[in-house]
Amino acid sequence: MGTKITICRSTRRNLRYILLWPRDSEELTPSSAVNIRIVGYVLITIPPCLAVLMHLIFTTTKHIDVSVVDDFSVLTSLIGVYYVAFTFTKNQPKVAKLLLEMSNFEKFGKPPNFDQEDKNLNFFSTSFFVYLCYSVLVYDIIKFRRKEECEDKNRNEGLNENCGFIAPMWTPFSTKNDVVYYLYHAYVIFCVQLLMKPSALVSYTEFEITTHLILRIKQLNQMIRQIFVNTNYVIARRRLNNCIVYHGDIIRMAKAINDCFSSSMFMHTFITAIICACIEKQFIEGDHFCAVVHFCGWATVLVLACWSGQILIDASETIPVSIWFSKWYEADVRLQKDILMMLKRSQELFTLTAGPFSSLSFSLLVSATKMSYSLLCLLNY
Repeated sequence: MGTKITICRSTRRNLRYILLWPRDSEELTPSSAVNIRIVGYVLITIPPCLAVLMHLIFTTTKHIDVSVVDDFSVLTSLIGVYYVAFTFTKNQPKVAKLLLEMSNFEKFGKPPNFDQEDKNLNFFSTSFFVYLCYSVLVYDIIKFRRKEECEDKNRNEGLNENCGFIAPMWTPFSTKNDVVYYLYHAYVIFCVQLLMKPSALVSYTEFEITTHLILRIKQLNQMIRQIFVNTNYVIARRRLNNCIVYHGDIIRMAKAINDCFSSSMFMHTFITAIICACIEKQFIEGDHFCAVVHFCGWATVLVLACWSGQILIDASETIPVSIWFSKWYEADVRLQKDILMMLKRSQELFTLTAGPFSSLSFSLLVSATKMSYSLLCLLNY
């Protein structure tokens, strides 16, 4: 195994920006600074979360005629974000070791088109991070432009809402002073930038690692097709042994990916269905543009998570096909027996699970959509 991680460069840098990935020197053996960093993450971002919670409490207990759909949506997303952040930080050393192993090509060589694919993934990672940053800013600008409308409603209905913020929130101090307002507004945006990225970046990290594994599956398929091509028993035996070892390594890597991300993806898919239902309710209540922007962000991340599981399932189905279409019928009987065992082993598909209940796939995406619609009907009841 090598000593340096060379893949997922942009993704690791982006995770480092939101305090979920250590420095290069600590990737494999994190120091106590990791715990300090996650504590700092919570301390920095918790005040706006409490402000939203207090807004919900005051609104419901005092029976104020203000919609609380935004409150439920934000609080649900915050619960999921903190859970994903904690579980990913806990599994970060496992992820780093997996990336280190996948950066090593000494045993079987570099997969075809690896450099181009790695370049594309780094580009998409950077683009995705920029998209997340700008989507938060766009959503905040939309809310800020409604500040005067909100203040008019406060005067007409005798309310005391904090206007122009990205989420409804209660504050123990007045924000009517411009200096206080803009300072607190900037602080809230900074916290939201930290809070709205973990679920998305963790999903993309799983997708990127899965894509690298699929490159190896494609390489294995090419090796399998070459086992019995114009060669004698000794060369065919060596090629078959390499394929069997490589297949075992790929199986182990697939299980490692699932072990690193399963718990995070369970919470992520569950809360996304709830959040989408709240956003759909927000759309029905007339807040169309904000609802569309918010919905597109969460839906994109959910599709990305389910897509990563689906493409891995599809890729694993190609291994037995490659074995079957190799020229095994021209091989020595001893080799045919061994390739039959490999064919038997390849019948078990690689899956990425979302907790103990389901696998990431397009079927789960449909189930999450149905759950979101059911929750929307409950909210409208």
